[in-house]
Amino acid sequence: MNKALNLVIKIISKINFSSIYFLILAALTGGLAFAPFNQPIALFFSIYILLFNLQKQPNFKKFFKHSAIFCFFFFLSHLYWVCWAVNVYGLPMAMPLVLIGMPLIIGIFPTICIIPSYYFKENKIKFAWILGFGWWISEIARSFLFTGFPWNLNGYIWNLSTLQSTRFFGIFGLSLLTISACVVLFTKQKRLSTLILCSFLGLWVEGSIRLRSPKTNTEINLRLVQPAIDQRQKWQPSFFEKNIERLEMLTTQKSKKTIHLTIWPEAAVTVPLDRYTNLTERLGGMISQGYLITGAPRLTHNPDQIFSSLQAIAPNGLILATFDKFHLVPFGEYVPLRNLNPFPKLTQGTMDYSPGTGPKTITLQDIPSFSPLICYEAIFSGAVIDPLNRPQWLLNVTNDAWYGHTSGPYQHLKIVQVRAIEEGLPLVRVANNGISALIDAYGRIIHQLELDEIGVIDASLPASLPETLYRKLLNIINF
Repeated sequence: MNKALNLVIKIISKINFSSIYFLILAALTGGLAFAPFNQPIALFFSIYILLFNLQKQPNFKKFFKHSAIFCFFFFLSHLYWVCWAVNVYGLPMAMPLVLIGMPLIIGIFPTICIIPSYYFKENKIKFAWILGFGWWISEIARSFLFTGFPWNLNGYIWNLSTLQSTRFFGIFGLSLLTISACVVLFTKQKRLSTLILCSFLGLWVEGSIRLRSPKTNTEINLRLVQPAIDQRQKWQPSFFEKNIERLEMLTTQKSKKTIHLTIWPEAAVTVPLDRYTNLTERLGGMISQGYLITGAPRLTHNPDQIFSSLQAIAPNGLILATFDKFHLVPFGEYVPLRNLNPFPKLTQGTMDYSPGTGPKTITLQDIPSFSPLICYEAIFSGAVIDPLNRPQWLLNVTNDAWYGHTSGPYQHLKIVQVRAIEEGLPLVRVANNGISALIDAYGRIIHQLELDEIGVIDASLPASLPETLYRKLLNIINF
């Protein structure tokens, strides 16, 4: 036993913790903090090594170089899945470009925001706190600037019990508390460490008790349809009928309950419904009562406009409600600086999608009002409902087939769980190939379908909770 311990100590003593190679290893380890691995200690280790390494750098050039390298590999470790989209699109040769480009662009934010800490390297405590605060500011910056991409913020590393705290101060508040914990681990400030540790312990205990609350449902029965249609076949005209038949088979199968609302995923129908009345009548005929909600493209009288939309259809084939996606995916739904950019739009067609007007509350007769969110619109904290017309539940239709069996769909699912907690509203997630899920207002997953599973979820809509403190604070700020 002593020999083994001495060997471990000997190996550790030979590690150069300030080397750039160990820094890269620490950065890559940081990705284990996020879904599907969910190991928070990985983030603490990663940030600790970053702080240790950067304080040792003798000049600004090396400080900037090391911080940029760390940020690149840190984001590479948990955003690598984005490159899989271009492979699905049929451009495998572009995968290295996206694999490098995505973490490089996202990594710019913290690299710039932690620069001020360099000028306080002689004071360990000031250095660490300025760097930590800069990292937190970088999360806010990348969440809102240049269309925004608030994916895998530091607060998302925690389990469901601790995530209950987001109903008080949102995911940004939990991220600030998380980076503060990373800082005090490095600075070893005893009183502050005790305070932050007790804060996390208190939040975890309070959240654990809260999660014991009984599950309560409404009397509205939903059917969530997951067809798992291959992305390579989805937009091919020759597969259109086959894809509709699969959706029809899943929609019309018998249920033990009366289904009030059947929901298909994003772009389940690949042609504009308002241009094909025979198709809408066919879709309406698949349900004997209630409504069918599906994603579909939408054209207008303006030939330069096309929307990624969600539409509600009655049994008689009439379109009763429409929602247009307002937060579009760069390169997925539009090409930034199109005249200067050689990179193509990955989704079908050459025309850029137009953005909708923003969050919207939809009301259908006998159905609780809901706020629709298409694809990654659900990742934007505080921007998922109309604050002047609070809905009773959230609906997220999406298509994560672009990302295959990578970490992406699991991360997306965990992020939308937090939206449910922040708003105190149940969230219904319907994905083309998974992960579809029914999530209650506590963020608990009641039912789910795994990746590439073909099937349906028949279940009652969970009940909503009163408006959260976080939402009330946002309403005051927006006012």
